[in-house]
Amino acid sequence: MELVTPRTTMIKYNESDFEAFCEVVCNDEVMLNISGKGHSEKEAKKKFVALLITNQESVYYGVYKVCLLKTDKAIGFAKIVPFENDEMEIGYALLPMYWRKGLTIEMIQKMISHCRNYLPDKKIIAIVNDDNRGSLEILNKFNFKVYKKRVFKRAKCLFLKYTEH
Repeated sequence: MELVTPRTTMIKYNESDFEAFCEVVCNDEVMLNISGKGHSEKEAKKKFVALLITNQESVYYGVYKVCLLKTDKAIGFAKIVPFENDEMEIGYALLPMYWRKGLTIEMIQKMISHCRNYLPDKKIIAIVNDDNRGSLEILNKFNFKVYKKRVFKRAKCLFLKYTEH
């Protein structure tokens, strides 16, 4: 299932998309507030294989390659994945040259809409590194509220839950 915003399309990664995935997750600047640093190609490959399995498990959730609509250039990733109990986690990352252009706002709007339409019984959460002020500001605009603070994957993180307006 493809998720389309005014300027991007999000389509699940497939076997031929490793280079596009690696460009994002191996980038130190992109991954600074996600994992502390970019992954090695070997680590990226391991994560890529796992996400391909996730992408086969459901039509309604997965890990998506984000591309510009006009050029079809891959610029990042987005995810809607099961978390704990009745929760779905959304997440995203864009290459630095696409930051601060409003693309993330479009992506979050689309992911929330998708979750409400196809996974209405699930709570929507986001997990953000405590230092990632940019993501926290954007998620606050969408009425995500911190409900828990804890170390997650070796980083101090804030857990935010989406609440309807």
